[in-house]
Amino acid sequence: MAIVNMDGIHFDNQENTFSADVDLSVSGSTGNSTTSKAALNTQLNWIDENSINLVILGYQYGESNNIRSVNKSFIHYRYIHKLNNSLDWELFSQLETNEFTRLSYRGLLGSGVRYSIVNSEKHRAFLGAGAFYSKEEVEFTQGLTDDGIEEITRANLYFLSKYKITPTMSFSNVVYYQPRLNHLSDYRALLESKLDIKIHKDLIFRLSLNVEHDSEPSQTIKSSDISYMTGLVIKF
Repeated sequence: MAIVNMDGIHFDNQENTFSADVDLSVSGSTGNSTTSKAALNTQLNWIDENSINLVILGYQYGESNNIRSVNKSFIHYRYIHKLNNSLDWELFSQLETNEFTRLSYRGLLGSGVRYSIVNSEKHRAFLGAGAFYSKEEVEFTQGLTDDGIEEITRANLYFLSKYKITPTMSFSNVVYYQPRLNHLSDYRALLESKLDIKIHKDLIFRLSLNVEHDSEPSQTIKSSDISYMTGLVIKF
């Protein structure tokens, strides 16, 4: 869905830098029901005065009563080029799978611009606008009729905000809206919120909430998903 939280990606008039984040989250329960879920996200950034290269790898897996209930993965690459102090150009691509939305494969390529509307030490905010082309394959399921390959072009609109509450605590939100260009009632949207609390120089405790909505999901798939997780982020 080209939906990626870029709350830490910005230019700071710095020399060439490289950084990496590893975000590991786990949850589970025992008793009347036994559940477990783990998520691993790795983000790599190469930043210089005029460009940013970003790579994100993500994987989630979960079980409920020893039956697999979550199994999805993605890889995202984004190039951002600074046009002036307020405007950046973006080029991005993504590959992903999700067993439990019947998504065998989605590949996409897109471009757009982002405009800085707030840029202070405590608060940063961006508006982004662009479009992408995607090719999706929905797996065959007995009794259903919507399997196959579909090629789609969507607009990609987003608002991103990150606020530093204290020197050790920050809160961020990103909202995406992605309507299909030739059928605007077919849209996807996401809200992602994160609260980060620094517990050490290179270690962060994170609370996150994700709300995803697809107005026209695959058959038997619910239109909305809500997930929340806690975990640790290690910075390098």
